[in-house]
Amino acid sequence: MTKFGALAVALFAAVVALIVASSARWPAPTPAPPRRPEPVIVVVDAGHGGHDPGAIVHGVQEKRIALELALRVSELAGEEPWIEILLTRSGDYYVDLRERVGMAEREGAAMYISIHANANASTTICGAETWVHESVRPGDVSWKLAEVIQRNLVNATGATDRGVLRQPLYLRHTDLPAVLVEVGYLTCPREHQLLQNPEYKERIAEGIWRGIVEFVR
Repeated sequence: MTKFGALAVALFAAVVALIVASSARWPAPTPAPPRRPEPVIVVVDAGHGGHDPGAIVHGVQEKRIALELALRVSELAGEEPWIEILLTRSGDYYVDLRERVGMAEREGAAMYISIHANANASTTICGAETWVHESVRPGDVSWKLAEVIQRNLVNATGATDRGVLRQPLYLRHTDLPAVLVEVGYLTCPREHQLLQNPEYKERIAEGIWRGIVEFVR
């Protein structure tokens, strides 16, 4: 080997040694942890509120029952960081109907669920039902959401299953999956008592929450 070749080999070895030594002094940076996915936003609406009490039967106001249930659903969601519940109201005040669904649109919600208690001139009509706007058809995403919420609500409470129904609703103002849940009839004597029972209201909230989780998954 020529002197030049020996010098080149020695120089190369020195460079390699320097790189190895530098690597030992400066460890590779720790990779950044993977980003958590953004939570799925669900808007839960307590029907009526403020000057609008909804149905009133023997002093029991629909707006109060709806608010209690919405607050409890929100509390249940606190155990699941991947679902975030936003409430249209958290107290006894009125929010314009279009503003309720508008909030869901602005927040990028995955769905909108409005909670109500029903009333009828006949005291023999009882049970839970879930409504969609009249333009929604079976197989549409709102219809599927209604089916999931209705099934879980009935399973949790044992209430008479009055199914998924359609009528003109303010839900027409949003393209999101949107339903209105009637958790029972205040004019039905048995349900009038149940809707004042904390244990039964807990079962209602759990049924709605399970429906939300199932639909999101």
